[in-house]
Amino acid sequence: MPTEAKADSIEEFKQLMRDCSVAISTDYSGLDVTTMSSFRTALRENGIKFKVVKNSLFKIAADQAEWPQMRDLLDGPTGIAFGYGEEQLPAKIISDFIRENGSDLEVKLALIGTQILSTEEVKLLASLPGREELVARLVGQLHGQLAGLVFTLNSPLVGTARVLNGPIAGLATVLQGRVQQESK
Repeated sequence: MPTEAKADSIEEFKQLMRDCSVAISTDYSGLDVTTMSSFRTALRENGIKFKVVKNSLFKIAADQAEWPQMRDLLDGPTGIAFGYGEEQLPAKIISDFIRENGSDLEVKLALIGTQILSTEEVKLLASLPGREELVARLVGQLHGQLAGLVFTLNSPLVGTARVLNGPIAGLATVLQGRVQQESK
């Protein structure tokens, strides 16, 4: 029977798993306290939770949460970043932190749904543009295409309106001229 503290840890891990959209495992060994604190702050500022896990308790939590793929994230000393929402953001934050700080932190694996990502795939995920940037690009492309479409559709309509308006404008000019002749 696990102690109350261990049971609480298992429950906490299950909650973190239950709500996350991505989990990225890291090897944090070799990080000093200051660097680890900076890393945790960078993640927390972006809504990402980071937990150093005890592998045996995490495995129990993965089994109880019925998410056995989570067990694959464990190998040696492991800290896991749990992301909520956009899957790309935690990978980008971690990659940027490693690059900017010359940190010894290593990305091991990631899990999105039931799909395991290798270290290289996590790096690729981090290099992709974010959801907002992709939406902005799409809107920009659609705006350009719609403007061209409106112009294309509008041109024949304007021409048709001018052709139909011509005889009416001509008749109005003739009638106006006639009115002016009679008023002299």
